[in-house]
Amino acid sequence: MPKLKGEITAQFAVRSGFTRLVHKYHASPLKIAKTFRYENETCKVGAAPMDQLGVYMMDCSPGLMADDQFEINMRLEEGARVFLTNQSFTKVHPSAEDQGSTQHQILRLEADALLEYIPEPLMLYKDAVLFAETEAHLARGSTLIFSDILCPGRTQRGEIFHYTKYVNRMRVWYEGELIFYQNQRIEPATMELSSLGCWEKETHMGNLFIFSDRLGARHLEAIVDKLSQLEDGQVRMGASLTYKHGLVVTVLGRHAWELQDVLMKAWHQIRRSVFDLTPLLVNK
Repeated sequence: MPKLKGEITAQFAVRSGFTRLVHKYHASPLKIAKTFRYENETCKVGAAPMDQLGVYMMDCSPGLMADDQFEINMRLEEGARVFLTNQSFTKVHPSAEDQGSTQHQILRLEADALLEYIPEPLMLYKDAVLFAETEAHLARGSTLIFSDILCPGRTQRGEIFHYTKYVNRMRVWYEGELIFYQNQRIEPATMELSSLGCWEKETHMGNLFIFSDRLGARHLEAIVDKLSQLEDGQVRMGASLTYKHGLVVTVLGRHAWELQDVLMKAWHQIRRSVFDLTPLLVNK
């Protein structure tokens, strides 16, 4: 099959007091569906709801094939507030190692902007190769909440760590300073992923990244307290502050839905403790 380069470019700005999609461009198979509006209720009695724009990304293809490239660029102008997600799992199909798929995301947040980016999990099929990279550029007062969940393959078909390679890099800048860098590389055929200190018996991994200059130790304490209430022996979880202006929640388990449930509760806790906002209920 010929390779595809799917692309989404979108810009959001506050107009007449509301966040609006002021520019968009997409190239098949990616596109933006019609936007919708949230009126987020606050925890403060008598406070006015906070405006937020909901955005769904769509992929009309079966997934990423050999040599396919996906480019996603999001820009939030000052004060814009966006919830971003996609419709279904990102699926990566088999390819030769030198013909792997790529996904590149650039997120730019101007002052006091809020982006909550909660995509569906990533599914790596047998013999899949994926190079993923996310760049985030934050201005003063802005906040990025971003989750990712990695599945080992189509487990009902017995595909558990049968993919060839997964490389995932994430860089975050705040006011031009690099404050976070993650470089993850997984090659199941050359790694003992079930060994002690690695995945052990777990097969799925999820993260919730929060970057904001509002974050402090009290927010970590609130998250840890929330996670401690969820301990049931089915998943392993932890949270920590990053070098600067960041907090990461990590979960290991055996089912994507278990990780989604934990990360959703952590996300809701962050909304409450940082922004005094009630949970955002997303229907799919």
